[in-house]
Amino acid sequence: MSCDVSSMDVFTLHTPPASMLAWDVLWRYRPPDSKDDALLAREARSPRWKLIVEKLETAFGSIQDLRTIELGSGRGDLSALLARRGAQVTLLDSSAKALEQASHRFNRLGLTSSYRQGDITGSLDPWRGRFDVALSSGVIEHFNGGDRTRVVRAHHDVLRPGGMAIISVPNAWCIPYRLWKFYLELRGWWPYGLEVPYTGRELIRRARRVGFERIEGRCMGFWQSVGDQLGKTLLGRRPDWIDRRSLLDGTMGLILLLFGRRSQ
Repeated sequence: MSCDVSSMDVFTLHTPPASMLAWDVLWRYRPPDSKDDALLAREARSPRWKLIVEKLETAFGSIQDLRTIELGSGRGDLSALLARRGAQVTLLDSSAKALEQASHRFNRLGLTSSYRQGDITGSLDPWRGRFDVALSSGVIEHFNGGDRTRVVRAHHDVLRPGGMAIISVPNAWCIPYRLWKFYLELRGWWPYGLEVPYTGRELIRRARRVGFERIEGRCMGFWQSVGDQLGKTLLGRRPDWIDRRSLLDGTMGLILLLFGRRSQ
C-alpha cells in the first residue's frame, strides 16, 4: 500500500510540541533496507516482543485478525511484527515523513497496514472504541504535565470494551540510560527533544486514573541498556545484549512495559 499523504486523515488540532518537531527532523533519514531488516530481527528476539506475544495469545487466543493500532508509530516496529502474525494493523503518527517510511517498509516486506496522520493528544473520535489492542513504544515519555495523562488515555479511548493496551517506555531508574542521556544533553547532542522517563509507579497510577483495569507492569533490559548506551564508550564496541538477562531487570531494566485492560 502506498502512502499518499494528501489522502491521509489529518486530525492535528494544535501546534505540535517541540519534541514532535525534533522527531520530524529525525524522520528525514531512512535507514538502508539491510539495517531496517536487522532492527526488526533484533526486536523479534527481544524479551519485550516475546512477552507481548505471550500476553496477547493468553488474552485473545491468537494474534491472527486482531485489530491493532500503534500510537506514535514511527515506522511501526511492533506493528510490522504483529502484521507478520496476521493482525490487522493501523499506524497513527503526527509525522507524514514517519508514515512514508512505514509505508516503504510494509510494502517492501509484503505487509498490509492502514496509515493515519494525527495527534494523540487531540481528537481520536475517528478511532474511538475500534481496536482490540492499542500499543506504543517510546512515545509517551515525550510529553509533560497533563499531557502525560492524556496520552495514556488515548490508548484507553481507542480500545473496544475488553481490549488491551501495551505501553513501553524507558525506566527512570535505569542507571546506564540516565547516564547516557545526561551526557548527551550536557554536550548538546541529545536528538530527541523532551524525554521524561517513567517510574513504574507513575505509569500504573496514570493508567488507573484513565480507567484501565487488570494492570500489570514489567521491567526488563538492564544489559541491553549497558550494551546500547555505555558499551561503545566502555568497551569500544556496542555489544548486542538485548536478550541477556540480569538480576537487575526487575528494578533497573531499561524498558517498562505496561499491560492494561479496558473494562467490558
